[in-house]
Amino acid sequence: MWALIVSILLFAVLFVGIGFEFGQRSFRFRLSQLYSLLAFGVLLFASFSVVKANEVGIVYDPFNGGIQNETFGEGFHVKSIFQEVTKISTTNRTAQVSIYGQTKDSIYAQFEITIVYRIESANAGVFYKATGHNDIAESQLNSVVKEALQGATIQFDVYAILGIGLELARLEFVDTLTDLMRTRYNITLISASFDDIDAGTQIENIIQQKAQAIQQVEIAEQERQKALVEADTAIIRAENAAEVILITAEANAEAQIVLNSVTVNAINTMYLAQFSEGQDTTTPAAYGYLTMNEISTVILKQLYYDTWDGVLPTVIADGSGIIINP
Repeated sequence: MWALIVSILLFAVLFVGIGFEFGQRSFRFRLSQLYSLLAFGVLLFASFSVVKANEVGIVYDPFNGGIQNETFGEGFHVKSIFQEVTKISTTNRTAQVSIYGQTKDSIYAQFEITIVYRIESANAGVFYKATGHNDIAESQLNSVVKEALQGATIQFDVYAILGIGLELARLEFVDTLTDLMRTRYNITLISASFDDIDAGTQIENIIQQKAQAIQQVEIAEQERQKALVEADTAIIRAENAAEVILITAEANAEAQIVLNSVTVNAINTMYLAQFSEGQDTTTPAAYGYLTMNEISTVILKQLYYDTWDGVLPTVIADGSGIIINP
């Protein structure tokens, strides 16, 4: 439209110049050529439109119903000099919103929210009709965000939102906001996050105290479990020690039995080895042989010497009493 206005002004100046320069044919002719060339250039420039990458052109035609449903894509486009083209970016956009939301227990908390959205090329014309701008106005965005947030936070109490229910509340908010931005403004929501939630000092202190109490309970439970493990370990160790003692005692008893058996066999073997074939083994004295008791004494003394550790006794007993060796 501005190109048309400039062209009209140039033609007006042309005719005024012609009137003032009557009689000066040569100069008037040159001036009219210059004005005509400028007017033609302006009109030619106004007949084209360039849409850059990641943009879409919204066409407004005052002689054809206003905003057109058909949009211009990326590149050069031929248009009427009466048409105006508004460029709208189709890249992702980010907005920071601070909104209060009421919880189930009537607490108002302030939410700091980051929203990422995009205007699709196919929906750009409808979006422009709904907003009248190449981006959604701050008041329009705050309105739909507040409506979506209120619908989500009213389902949870403030302690749930500031705790385990935070992600559930966010997902409910995202679902509602996605539907509202699509149906009202034909905007595609990419993502929405809760950056910070301020429920006031009193609520935050209560939550902190609850967290500390839960932590103390968890610590006490861990200590109890630790004590149970230590008690079980002590029982197992005691049982193992008792088992070792029992096994040792049984082994010593079995070893003594084996030793006794070996000793008896040695005595019998030595006793019988004295006799020749046909001799009476019940009367060793008749042959000058050792008796069973004599052989036992010899073998037991030998066993004593074989197993002696070389340490002399500190207590000596004799017929008159006990004498302690200094």
